[in-house]
Amino acid sequence: MVGRRRRAAAMAVSRKVRELRRLVPGGAAVPADRLLLRTADYIVRLRARVELLRALSELICAHQGGGHADGDEAGPLA
Repeated sequence: MVGRRRRAAAMAVSRKVRELRRLVPGGAAVPADRLLLRTADYIVRLRARVELLRALSELICAHQGGGHADGDEAGPLA
């Protein structure tokens, strides 16, 4: 029973690693342990891009006299 659970868990991890390799740029070329570090770095860069795009969107809307780009007058979520 324990062996079956362990195999199922290993298969689940393997599927998740394959999915990360597909999603993360350059992920196919690195070992799994480095893939996790690359994934974390990629997430940080994506968050920075989202914040930049939010700021630019708000700046453009404010310049056009519109308020917040997402229509929420309370501002962006923290």
